[in-house]
Amino acid sequence: MKPPPYHPAALALQALFDLATQTEREVARRLELNLTDYRALSALSHSGPVTVGKLAETLGATAATTTAIVSRLEAHGYAERLRSDEDRRHVHVSATPTATKDVMDLMRPLMASTNQHIEALPRIRQDAVSDFLSVAMHLMQDHLHSLSEKETP
Repeated sequence: MKPPPYHPAALALQALFDLATQTEREVARRLELNLTDYRALSALSHSGPVTVGKLAETLGATAATTTAIVSRLEAHGYAERLRSDEDRRHVHVSATPTATKDVMDLMRPLMASTNQHIEALPRIRQDAVSDFLSVAMHLMQDHLHSLSEKETP
């Protein structure tokens, strides 16, 4: 049976997802992290300070596994634990400025060239690209959610 034909934009987006995964692996390697630790660092970079429990939930990992990940990130100087001033029992984890700098140093060339290309487009095409990417992101989130629901017993 022949697979259904897909629009070239849908095929390009799938190829982009594959390249994003490869880029993620390479950034992790350059930071001397395994992929799981890099994904935790990325989550921390996007979330700001969170508890280990919240980070574990985001990663789909146990608190014990996430504690080990945070310890490895701390050893690299990429994460820090911060005790709450109000309640010293509450500990939050955040990415360090060093982590942010090191990741940005690796991603800046791609971000700059992408930004330059988009800004060179006529405004109406810039808006179309932004709209498409926003819809694609929401479709991806919905798909991920539906896949996650199917795994739940």
